[in-house]
This record gives sequence, structure tokens and C-alpha cells, in this order.
Amino acid sequence: MKTLSIIGSTGSIGNSALKVYFKNKNKFFLHSIGAHSNIKKLLIQSKKFKPKKIILFNNNKYKNKKILNLDTFIKKQNKKIDYIISGISGYDALEINLKLTKISKNLLIANKETIICGGPIFLNLAKKNKCKIIPIDSEHHCIDFFLNNFYLSKKIKKIYLTASGGPFLNKKINYKSSVKQALKHPTWKMGKKISIDSSTMANKVLELFEAFFLFKINNKSLDIKIEKTSKIHAIIQLNNNIFLPIMHEPSMILPIANSLNISNDCNFKFKNLILDIRDPNLKKFPLINLGKKIMNKYGHSGMILFTVLNERLVKMFLNNEIYYGDITKFLVNIFSKKKVIKKKKKKIKNIKEIREAINFAKKINI
Repeated sequence: MKTLSIIGSTGSIGNSALKVYFKNKNKFFLHSIGAHSNIKKLLIQSKKFKPKKIILFNNNKYKNKKILNLDTFIKKQNKKIDYIISGISGYDALEINLKLTKISKNLLIANKETIICGGPIFLNLAKKNKCKIIPIDSEHHCIDFFLNNFYLSKKIKKIYLTASGGPFLNKKINYKSSVKQALKHPTWKMGKKISIDSSTMANKVLELFEAFFLFKINNKSLDIKIEKTSKIHAIIQLNNNIFLPIMHEPSMILPIANSLNISNDCNFKFKNLILDIRDPNLKKFPLINLGKKIMNKYGHSGMILFTVLNERLVKMFLNNEIYYGDITKFLVNIFSKKKVIKKKKKKIKNIKEIREAINFAKKINI
């Protein structure tokens, strides 16, 4: 029986992972579940799913021996866990995922910020720790599946990541759009941060960055298409200009189950299916051009700055500290400042320099 740990179990990825586990309890031993701070939900999950261990990050309050802080959990783990699903959000997850590579045989990761900020340095450290990184973002899962299973992977001309277009695809974007309006994603049920990112297209920019590092694809061979049903997750263009869409129902259960090498019941619904694939409106979503500029001109440093600044701005918007339009406006403007340009051109060589770039972005005045 394979051992399984779900870190970030109280979030949307964690909830999907627990559903997959519950349907396959005969195949996995639930070694542990963990959360950042939601102890109430964590204890409810513990009672229902009965993991061997519970992790509460930076836990100094609960004396129950079963509730460990992350460092104690890592330290006490003398045998590698077969599968760890990491559903933690934000760039802070990099430090957590770095630690998880030491105790995991397979790290199923939905946190694109870790892949972007960590870049090849994180991926190489994981390899050194004999930990396989498996992407479970739906787009990257589909690309990974194609590259690993079809000989045509050597004949790829271009890969398109698809986006639903979010709540404002066919609506005028109001500079003062409310949090409620921006969170109203038409097809996915996700956390607040990623929902806002989807509405500005920042999420698709981050996915371009992630694909660049995960699959070592030339940045000019990556692009974005709009497909509003969220049923096409990637489109592969071959050298002979045949296009292959990769499709599945918009559910995280499928990539999680596939990555655990078990079956899923996410049957595709063809009834009344109308696909409308189009190019994104670059005037409406200027972050797409900004993302491409960062990939072409600034590399890893620029991607880190975009990732951290975007997360800061989204948090400010959710806390009603800035207007919705300020997210895009600030990101576009900040990448024209001389001080930032100098920093974002610096080549990242190690974890220390990754942390320096993150701290630099955290201190930029907004």
C-alpha cells in the first residue's frame, strides 16, 4: 500500500485530493494531512479521514503530540513518503516545497509560484533529492501527459495554454470592479487568489512561466488561447500544422487521480458542447504582453518579481486597499522603472539569490 500525504488539505486542491483518497482508501495509507492555520477544518478532516499525523505550520500552541509543526514533521520523517500532494498557495510555498522534496518520492505540485520562483534550481534540487516533480495544474498535467506518452512530442511546433477568459471575457472591465465580481469564475471553483488571477489573466502568464521551466520549452513556442468552457486545457500544434486539443472536464480530481496512477470517474460531457477558441484581447488583458516581454527580455528574475508583486497586489485588492484596475496598472508600470529593470536582468544562480529577488519584490512600494 502506497503512503500518501496531503499538504494544504484545507484548501481547494486539498479538498479534491481528499475526495480522490476517500474513493481509493484501499490503495493508500493516509500518512498525514497539513494546513497553514485552519486548525478547525484540519481537525474535522482528521476525524473523518484519520491520518497518522497532522501538521499545522509553525504550530506552537497545540501540545497534542499528533499535531506537529512542519519542521518537526520533516525532521521525524526517516522514510520517504510515496506521494505528497502539495496544494499550498503563494510564493511562500517555495520554502515548504523545498523541504518536502527531502521526504517525498513523488511531489504532486499545483503551486505554480514554487516552480516559477524556484526555477531550474528548485527542479535540480528535487532531482538531487530523488524526488519526482509531477505537475497537477490541469494545463501542465495535460502537457506533461502528452510529452511522456506520444512520440509526436518531438514534432511540436507550439503549445497553447488555454484560458476561460474569466468573468470579464465578454464584459467591459470596470477599473473599480468589486471583489465579488472578480471572483465570479464561470467554470472553475477555486481559491480567491487564483480566481482574481484568472480574471486579470495573470494566472495564464504564471502558467506560461511555469511551462517554460517544467518542460524546457522555448518561450516563443508557448502561447495562450481563449476557450471559455475550460474543457480544452492545452492545444498542441505540430510542425505539419495539425492541431491537437487535449480535453477533460474542468475538475482537479482528474489530474490528481492520474498522477497517483489510479482511475477517475470524470466522464467528459459532450452534450450541447460548443467550443469557441479565440485569441485573447491583448488590449483588455495587457498582462499577457507583459508576461511575454518578461520571458523574452528578463528571464528568471523578472518572473520572480512579477509573481511576488502580483500576489501582493491581489491581497491588497481582496482587502479593499486598492481598486481592481490597480493590479494591472501597477504591474505594467513597475516594469518600466530603472531600479526594477536593473534588478530583473540579474541572473539567478542559487537559492540565496532567489530569496534576495523575492525580498526585493516584497519591499517595492505600492
